[in-house]
Amino acid sequence: MFHSTGLPAALSRLFTSVGGSPREPARLVALGLTGAMLVLWLLDLRTALRIPSIPEWPGPPSSPMDLAGCVSGALCVVFVALAVRPSAGPWATLAAGTAVPVSVMVVSALLWPLPKGLFGFPTTMAETAGLLVLLALAGLRCRAWQVAAVSVLALAAFSSDYLREPTGLYLSSWLLMVVAGLAPGLYLRWRRADQEARVERVRAAERLAIARDLHDVVAHEVTGIVVQAQALRHIAERDPAAVQEALPEIEAAGTRALESMRGMVARLREPDEAPLAPGPAEGLDALAAPAGPGRPEVTVHVAGPVADLPPEVGTAVLRIVQESVTNALRYARGATRVSVVVTAEEDEVGIRVVDDGRGTGLSVGGGHGLTGMTERARLLGGDLTAGPDRMGQGWTVRGTIPAQRGGDGRG
Repeated sequence: MFHSTGLPAALSRLFTSVGGSPREPARLVALGLTGAMLVLWLLDLRTALRIPSIPEWPGPPSSPMDLAGCVSGALCVVFVALAVRPSAGPWATLAAGTAVPVSVMVVSALLWPLPKGLFGFPTTMAETAGLLVLLALAGLRCRAWQVAAVSVLALAAFSSDYLREPTGLYLSSWLLMVVAGLAPGLYLRWRRADQEARVERVRAAERLAIARDLHDVVAHEVTGIVVQAQALRHIAERDPAAVQEALPEIEAAGTRALESMRGMVARLREPDEAPLAPGPAEGLDALAAPAGPGRPEVTVHVAGPVADLPPEVGTAVLRIVQESVTNALRYARGATRVSVVVTAEEDEVGIRVVDDGRGTGLSVGGGHGLTGMTERARLLGGDLTAGPDRMGQGWTVRGTIPAQRGGDGRG
């Protein structure tokens, strides 16, 4: 369950992490980009050092200024290494996005009055790559005005190539370079915003489902209280007057609570009424199923007084297990068995759902089923994790929920 959707989604999650989340993939991306920049700079340095040994060199006359582009390239490597760090934010990106174009333009200005030979002083690979990487980072991290500032400076830096090799004015090409640099960052920024919006929608939907469950359970219980109070009122006519006076107050309080709860939940739920959910013990037993064509066997083992759990805890346990089993049946490729173990103890309820299918990762939609289950457990003060037990084989969902409701007080 929650299995991989392919290389594009994985790469998107990997590179989006450079936007500021201090995760291990972000550090790997930062190291990879820095290493690539360093390799390009070494190639530029090797080319510059070979120029004096080339007979009848058609370019600019050999001089120490052959290394000017390498000096600017070295600055690009340093600033890119600082900017791609996961801890670097918009302002660090803006600073690097300012320093790199300025260094390129300064070198171009220094090379401008020198003899150009046949083709002048081309912009080095490290300089070009540094500008493109910083444009992408600005598009991913920075505010609109910061993106605009870095873009203008990068365009000026690309345009300064005319000072090094004045073979023509190619404004459209330089604009295209800026757009090409911004495009990956802006795309990943959109993907990240879309993912966050999807997660928020899933959380809202999960809270709505919880509201429905609470309505079904609490309304049922409170209605029973009201009915009992009404019955006791008639019986109490033969009892002392004090009891008879207390019963109408109990009835009125129960009625007010019921009306208040219905009014609150009515603003959240859809018009159609959901039926009362089955008890957790019955619902868990109903998940057990023999193996069939293309379908793994589902076994359910329940230990402890699950039927005696508070209604909101029992409902949460049932919903989490249902979602886990559903995702195992959908996404666990080649699975032959799905095992469910629910253990109810005095203080907490343990949940464990294991399949032996192939593949790991997130299901279609970025793992929003896991988001919903985690939200449901968190609201009751518990926790939930999901991941593979072995490399590429099997997937396990583990969770604990306090047996008495003890959420974080939100929602």
